[in-house]
Amino acid sequence: MDNLALSQGGNLNLVSAALAAHAGNINLVIAVGTNGHIIDGQFYTRAAVASQAWTVSENSGVYGDPGNGAFTGGANGSTRLYGLFMDSAGTLTVKPGPIVDTARLAAGTAPLQFPAPQRGKVCIGCVRIAVTANTTFVPGVTALNAAGVTASYINLASIPGEPLRS
Repeated sequence: MDNLALSQGGNLNLVSAALAAHAGNINLVIAVGTNGHIIDGQFYTRAAVASQAWTVSENSGVYGDPGNGAFTGGANGSTRLYGLFMDSAGTLTVKPGPIVDTARLAAGTAPLQFPAPQRGKVCIGCVRIAVTANTTFVPGVTALNAAGVTASYINLASIPGEPLRS
């Protein structure tokens, strides 16, 4: 079988990033001693980061996205995943995923999609943000423990093939 048309590289995170909120609850902690990645088939490492700023610098393509990854909770609350991607130099890029109605997600009638893979970058994890009705969240600005905001962390080896169902 000829597989020359298949991708010959791959992007894979080899060590759990042990993601957490920094003491000030604005920045993230990427707590593992050394983070190992495979990006486009090559091995890279990066030291742990005690306080990593995270912001969204471009529009996600999601309707109503102001370009900074902000979103406001709908009547039933809203939930969104923010993908954390690293390049070979260790630079972090944050990509927001689609916004989902929290009640529909909890009922299993709406999936929570992961952000799309990024060329030349490995996904080390996601931050899952759920906000209550009329609460606005802005990455790198709103505290991760602010009133009406629930943050959780998902450490990843790569982007999962299926969305979250609850």
